[in-house]
Amino acid sequence: MNVFSVVFTTLFMTTSAQARDSVAILRSDSLPVYDAPIESFTQALGRPVEVHDIRGERERARRITDAFTDDPPVAVLALGAKAAWAAQQYLPTTIPVVYAQVRDPERYGLDGIHITGIRMDMPPAMVLAQFRLLAPNVQRVGILLSASNSDPAVGEAIAAAKDAGLTVRAQRVTSERDVRKTAATMARSVDAIWLLPDPLVVTPPTFHFIRDQTSRARIPLLAYSETLVDAGALLCVAPDAKAIGIQAAHTIRTILDDGTTAGTIAPVAPNSARVVLNVDVQQAIGLRIDPMLMDFVDQTVQEKRER
Repeated sequence: MNVFSVVFTTLFMTTSAQARDSVAILRSDSLPVYDAPIESFTQALGRPVEVHDIRGERERARRITDAFTDDPPVAVLALGAKAAWAAQQYLPTTIPVVYAQVRDPERYGLDGIHITGIRMDMPPAMVLAQFRLLAPNVQRVGILLSASNSDPAVGEAIAAAKDAGLTVRAQRVTSERDVRKTAATMARSVDAIWLLPDPLVVTPPTFHFIRDQTSRARIPLLAYSETLVDAGALLCVAPDAKAIGIQAAHTIRTILDDGTTAGTIAPVAPNSARVVLNVDVQQAIGLRIDPMLMDFVDQTVQEKRER
């Protein structure tokens, strides 16, 4: 079933069921990234579903959530940071909310008695296990971080790398120029660079620079999203979007069927990952991977390089 069939089906189900029995999906934008979790969520939930798109607009989000207040769904699945923030800010705490596809939920204040979610970051130990399986000769890994980055996931990533026996060189940067200078030096002194989500470190210009430096040094660039692998990183271990939809459905069913308060359910990491490998980059840096190990790669892509 494609996403258009899902939308048609959910609209039909909504009109044929009482609104109070339906679950509302609030999506941040009309982006393809949300299609897979919507489809799998709808199939796994077993309840009427309605889809609302805030189109990235705060006023539209306010109108939709005001309508929810007047005629509330039994629960809301918020996809993306904008939708999750709107649900947290505008919905009454009587409506349980589950968020997904939100990076760094603490940044948006996504907590309370009525809200829980599925984090977007993969457990770093899982990421490194997959990475070292395909690049076992890596011993020294470099990590670039902005000076203002206080995300707890950073400390978890560094600790996981050390636990895996890697030597970690983590450096703080304060500007785009500092990113470039540090990346150029780092690429010559480590065996791989590991990109973590950071709004200063990972912008189109800085990513392209880091990518080019690792390419020249013939070392792997480990990223956190399939988009970055398409653009020239070697590898990512990213959440499986379809699995996230199923995971969200199970969480909402726990809330509705068991009477569990959403806020008592701790946010969890995705329970399934996709390993995506850029084969052009693999060949360019001379990384040899045992053909038997390619069974652990879910998708191979070719580079879509932008400058």
